[in-house]
Amino acid sequence: MPATRYHFQMVRGVPVVTAPAEIDITTAGQLRTILQEWTTGGHATVVVDMTRTQFCDSAPATALRRPRPGRPLGSPAVAAGSPAESWEEGPVADTRACEQCGTAFVPQREHARFCSVGCRAAWNREHMCDPAVEASALQWSVTAMSEATRRLPGVRVWDQPRALAAVGEAVWWITLVDATLVRHHRGVYDAVMAARGAAERRLTEASLAGLRFVRNRIGREAGLEELIESEGAGAARRRITGWTWKPAPEPALGYLPPRGQAWEMARYRAYQAQLAGHTIGESFLRAVTFLTLTGANAASTTLISADIRR
Repeated sequence: MPATRYHFQMVRGVPVVTAPAEIDITTAGQLRTILQEWTTGGHATVVVDMTRTQFCDSAPATALRRPRPGRPLGSPAVAAGSPAESWEEGPVADTRACEQCGTAFVPQREHARFCSVGCRAAWNREHMCDPAVEASALQWSVTAMSEATRRLPGVRVWDQPRALAAVGEAVWWITLVDATLVRHHRGVYDAVMAARGAAERRLTEASLAGLRFVRNRIGREAGLEELIESEGAGAARRRITGWTWKPAPEPALGYLPPRGQAWEMARYRAYQAQLAGHTIGESFLRAVTFLTLTGANAASTTLISADIRR
């Protein structure tokens, strides 16, 4: 989508971009592209005015992040000098409100949004849009994920800031597609996972959980350079895909509620078991292979279901 369709203004020399009323998997990618155009154009700070935003899915919301320093979210008042409002993925609470009926419930899955199957079905009926558009948006995101990982071997390892940014971009797309499929196509996701052999299923689940740990770690407190071993001799290190994940110290999780601590610790253990000591290329290949197949199946299922309803 062209940048001209997103209103912007300059406030004291700072670009202020107005976010759409709804931020989902499609508009998040568009908005991210616009923010990147401003930052690569020489603006150290970009503000996103979200005062009119009524809905923001927590997975695509990571599109609004950018590498440190600086945070891009807030309102025009931020550019005028007031403290910046930040967006962080909130800790996983012991209870959360159902997005359909508002009832408090204990989530059994990390990405659970509804208290029951009935509430999920009701929400889907009320928010149903063109299935062709939904399928296209999903496939577009899967394609973007694949392209982000395919570009890695061509990035020069000696340009470390650009190389780390490329790895971060790939992590962002992989975890965004993973979260979208888990949230909106859970049945297809579970079916594709179950069709894999037991050993491969464990490796795939651990790789995805480990990458979620990376996403959360670099989103809150660390840079990728703290998680990646890029030094050393050998042909493998001449490409980004040959870099390895470093073992990470156990995270301090006292600020999280018990359930949030359990989920984050599970991600950490998966990182230590399946990513640490392994190459970036290996972990990305396993994740992308699974998500590409799942995305294709989910898109096909969406279109088939729409045809049946007609």
